[in-house]
Amino acid sequence: LAGDALLNYAFETAFRAFETAPQESLKIGRALSVLGRKAGVYGMIGGQVIDVKETGHAVPKDVLDTIYELKTGALIECAMMIGAILGGAEEEDVRKVEKIAHYVGIAFQIQDDILDCTGDAALLGKPLNSDEKNGKTTYVTLFGIDTARAEVERLSENARHTLENVDSADENEKKFLLWLIESLVKRMY
Repeated sequence: LAGDALLNYAFETAFRAFETAPQESLKIGRALSVLGRKAGVYGMIGGQVIDVKETGHAVPKDVLDTIYELKTGALIECAMMIGAILGGAEEEDVRKVEKIAHYVGIAFQIQDDILDCTGDAALLGKPLNSDEKNGKTTYVTLFGIDTARAEVERLSENARHTLENVDSADENEKKFLLWLIESLVKRMY
């Protein structure tokens, strides 16, 4: 119920934008559409359903990628796309931001897999190797730590390259987003 309440609270909070900025109704409506799609059955919730269904047995890479894209990727895509929409980005740049967030979301989740094996339990706030103990397939269990790290780097580079081609962001915004990408995917906890 806590997850249901928090998701509902996100919508309650977002809908208040109509009251505080009624002149931006079109942007707010587009942003809410993204929130609904990325959080719903074809986004985070759908990814969670697949994750729960597949726990306890090995899954192939394509299924694992789908889980990561829907469960983690969709939420990061949602946050970044909403920022771009409300910031006035053109549709082409919103699509580029979605692609950046896609790369970041998967890299974030793979880094989480790595940290589950190599991190500091006190910093992570959970015991190490909890994915293995819970019977979850991860990038580390499929490919090993070195390949998982290489994939984080590849996805990060794709995100950085795509960001360079976002026209509406000024150089300070791009620097901040580059820092944010690095912070998310190279984190140690």
